[in-house]
Amino acid sequence: MKNLKSFLSGVFAALALTACLGTALAAAGQVSFNFVSVSMDGQQRITAGQDITAANGQKVPGSILYTDPAGGKTNYLPIRAVSELLGVEIGYDSATKTVLLGKQSVQTAPPEEGSVIDLRTPSAVPENPRRGDEALIKSRGGTILPDDEPQSYRGNAKMFRDRNGTLRFEYPVGNLSALNSQDKALAEKYLVNGDYPKNEKGESYGLGQLADYVGYEPDLAKMGDEYVRMAERQAEFDKLSGLSKEECPHAYTYYLYDQEGEVIREQTDPCQGHYEGMSLEEVMRAVEEGRLW
Repeated sequence: MKNLKSFLSGVFAALALTACLGTALAAAGQVSFNFVSVSMDGQQRITAGQDITAANGQKVPGSILYTDPAGGKTNYLPIRAVSELLGVEIGYDSATKTVLLGKQSVQTAPPEEGSVIDLRTPSAVPENPRRGDEALIKSRGGTILPDDEPQSYRGNAKMFRDRNGTLRFEYPVGNLSALNSQDKALAEKYLVNGDYPKNEKGESYGLGQLADYVGYEPDLAKMGDEYVRMAERQAEFDKLSGLSKEECPHAYTYYLYDQEGEVIREQTDPCQGHYEGMSLEEVMRAVEEGRLW
């Protein structure tokens, strides 16, 4: 693990990157996305200005730059990308919210049984895999994957595709024991019989963080006191894909809704910037000056 510790010196690995794109304020500092390239053993693995593809097929930022109020800067990378670059095992203990990198030593307080999630795709179909409630998954629009294909598993757990095509673990769906105490409280507050409530249009609405338990993302994802249709937002952002800095409008606009699906207002977010071909110093200078290139 020495190489891992050396690599992460000054570069913090984040477990999950949100779907928020562009530049935003966080913890009174400035956050920007996709600003650096990452090279490993002379080969470029992450390219500045470009997203990377997560295991579930979603596009996520390849890097994050956080600038604190004093001007200090910290680079963040997706933890899965770091593990693949360095060839170390990766897992996640959902009970303690702990990322597990490399071989784990004996712990004085072992994690709860079944809480450790192996995020790797196995080379062969595992024996006695952990499954979920297939009937419940199907009733919520999920598609059960073939039992005889290793790609249907992560570690020893069976996966499925939800109604939106997102790859998810089977066992958390409808399984209260898979939720921590905070999420259990949120589920009790926001869900109806373990499912998202629906408005008069038949659209589901609620917290996206409960999607693994429910089995799908809500049609209207709660964002503060408002809601957003994530697919709609992503479609507007995708219109900027491949545009040069001369062609790009440098912003995209989408709607925010109430829980009945009625438009409240428009929201405009900036593009991710155009940093292709720039050195790290040039990118940092552009970010400091508030420029997109």
